[in-house]
Amino acid sequence: MNTKIIIGIPINSFDNPMSRLSNSIDLQTRQIVQRALLINTVKCFKRENTDIFLISNSKDIELTAEELNVNFYSANVSGLNNEIKKFSTLITKYNKWAICHADLPYLNKYNISIFLNEIENNKVVIAESNDSGTPLFGGSVFYNNFQYGKNSFIEHTNLLKKQKIEFKQIFNKELYFELDTPEDLKIFLKNTPRWYKKLSI
Repeated sequence: MNTKIIIGIPINSFDNPMSRLSNSIDLQTRQIVQRALLINTVKCFKRENTDIFLISNSKDIELTAEELNVNFYSANVSGLNNEIKKFSTLITKYNKWAICHADLPYLNKYNISIFLNEIENNKVVIAESNDSGTPLFGGSVFYNNFQYGKNSFIEHTNLLKKQKIEFKQIFNKELYFELDTPEDLKIFLKNTPRWYKKLSI
């Protein structure tokens, strides 16, 4: 069993990212921001004890994985739920795992170190977004019943309770705030992180 933590970061492509912000931000800017978000996410998780995988069917994401010197996993299936379920077969080779969305703007090395420490000390650690999604999820026990999208947090926690798997919910907003809707964007533009301030947009 691998002693490293496997990190899965699912991302569709750079073709039309953050589509719900299309009325607020033009396509080129959204592409720049999504790429920067992904790079920041990888940098926050990157350390000696992690194996990072970008999960996608996109050639552009595969090239980005090469640039960032991380792994690429192509599930060759459609839909985030199916991609993550297929990716979860790799989890069996590791003691610990995490799945993190690529649209969490306030991730940094410090709060990710806290999250990874929580995984060390809990069977499952899980975050809930504003729409009851599951932007960040990890653990030290095998789990493969992944569901994503609105209300997926409720589905996950109900199943964990049914399976009698203890879990800890994250209440640190930096670990669950998603840049997803126009309302999110307004909050984000009032509190821009360091990685965003470096962008030329």
